[in-house]
Amino acid sequence: MTRTDPEDPAPGIDPGHYLAEVLQILEQRALDRAQVDWARFRQVPVASLDDAHTVITRAVEALGNKHTFFLTPQAAEERRTRGSAQENPLPSGRMLEERFAYLDLPSVAGSPEFNRHYTAAGAALIRGLDVHDPDGWIIDLRGNGGGNMYPMLTVVAPLLDDGHLGSFLDADGSETSRWELHDGEILHQESSRSPVPNPYTLRRPRPRTALLTGPSTASAAEATLISFLGLPDVRTFGEPTGGYATSNECIDLPDGARLVLTCSREADRLGRVYDNIPIPPDEHGQDALALALAWLR
Repeated sequence: MTRTDPEDPAPGIDPGHYLAEVLQILEQRALDRAQVDWARFRQVPVASLDDAHTVITRAVEALGNKHTFFLTPQAAEERRTRGSAQENPLPSGRMLEERFAYLDLPSVAGSPEFNRHYTAAGAALIRGLDVHDPDGWIIDLRGNGGGNMYPMLTVVAPLLDDGHLGSFLDADGSETSRWELHDGEILHQESSRSPVPNPYTLRRPRPRTALLTGPSTASAAEATLISFLGLPDVRTFGEPTGGYATSNECIDLPDGARLVLTCSREADRLGRVYDNIPIPPDEHGQDALALALAWLR
């Protein structure tokens, strides 16, 4: 690892100092930091940022956490370009059997403007479905790969109880913070994270609610699922989730690289802890919607 890049993409950044700072972030904040010999990675000589990227990639791999990853400047830019060009779907829904409200809740990882649009559209959809006075609700998370949990939770806020929804836990299992619902706003550390509030009250509060899950239900979608677990008259159907029920922090580095770092586990309102393993449904089956309808009937 002695090659020097003749066209330094980030002039003025010392590779050794850059590597030391990133390793310090990993050692201090990574959920699985205790299992890595950080001194070994600090001893690797680096002559370029490419060398530093290679060491960081190996250190991330040593964490063994599938939800943590490192993006080089080129990979980070490609992801940003893809994200800006991607058509993000909005929540959609309809009445089923003229009795049950069905809500398809897609992933959301857009700009603040898109997050507000997503939340407002979802809130309007909830109100429109509630006009039919449904006997129960179905929330479909099967195609939701994650992103930002707060717009999703704001949309479905009328189906949840005010108060504690879930918790973040550190590596020692201690609760570091909670996410909560108050008057249509999702709070984290007493700060509102809702793009726009959704204080709507259903015609039938605390409805029977079925959640549909599958292997593509991941990350923020799993946090949304966790927010319902432990409530009365809530049941889950389908297949186990993707197994990314941990909280990530996105750290943009000075050369354009990005570190997506898993820093905490998640727990539901009853204190049950979730990690990077799939969350099983209450009723397993490929035809999750049919199972949910049978239960609601």
